[in-house]
Amino acid sequence: MFYKFLFLTLFSSLSYTFANPNLALQCLKESYPILFIEQNRMTYKDILWELTKIPKHNNMQDYENALRTGNLADSFAYAYPLGFRTLEPFKDSTRIHDYAFLASLYGENQKNVESHLKPLTWMDGSQLLFNSQNGAYAALKRVKDRLIQVAKENPKLLTYLENIGGTYKWRKIANTNRLSAHSFGIAIDINVAKSRYWLWDIKQKALNQDIAQIPAIIVQIFEEEGFIWGGRWWHYDTMHFEYRPEILCYAKALKNAESKTLKNSKSL
Repeated sequence: MFYKFLFLTLFSSLSYTFANPNLALQCLKESYPILFIEQNRMTYKDILWELTKIPKHNNMQDYENALRTGNLADSFAYAYPLGFRTLEPFKDSTRIHDYAFLASLYGENQKNVESHLKPLTWMDGSQLLFNSQNGAYAALKRVKDRLIQVAKENPKLLTYLENIGGTYKWRKIANTNRLSAHSFGIAIDINVAKSRYWLWDIKQKALNQDIAQIPAIIVQIFEEEGFIWGGRWWHYDTMHFEYRPEILCYAKALKNAESKTLKNSKSL
């Protein structure tokens, strides 16, 4: 009985931290049926081999190096924090992008990306450009249609969904040499005036993890359609949503796998 209790205690303290390359690969397959591997002449075996090297960022130096190198495995180092916010800055692995991976999916340069952009009329009548490849545009349209319905029931939500901060723009992330997800046409910033961004807060000496929240229903709808939310990062960006269905798939699959392990341990 003591050992069972010890196991459960350790499991609960370590839960949601174990990397699983096979689950990561399965989520990549499910998220991108027309896979990048054909363009890159990679095989599933090649990708799995890369994913077996999923690291753990144990400090900010590891994390900063991963941000610069942009390895696919690094983005799976820590699962996307469903329902809560990352409390340690070097566990923001879902901020990491593998740029070769994104290029193979959405366009390898500005001209190529722009050839895949498609306009979407947003709720406030503005025209947004989003990438039509790999289901990104279709996912944003589903988000819009669902938000229209919930806003009818709660018009106060509209203040977060008007005066959109933007979607496509070929640019680098502030104070870095790294391309933004906006450069690939897979990210949307909602109303900037109703949002918080960690870098702005640092400049104003107001960095605070107890940040103002975007209404939960807005976040829920985006996440259910394959968008991760910047408000779950330690380096928070509450206006920001980006289409990363493999990241959400992996977080849910890992959580389910750990729940099954915990359930089985209780039957010991």
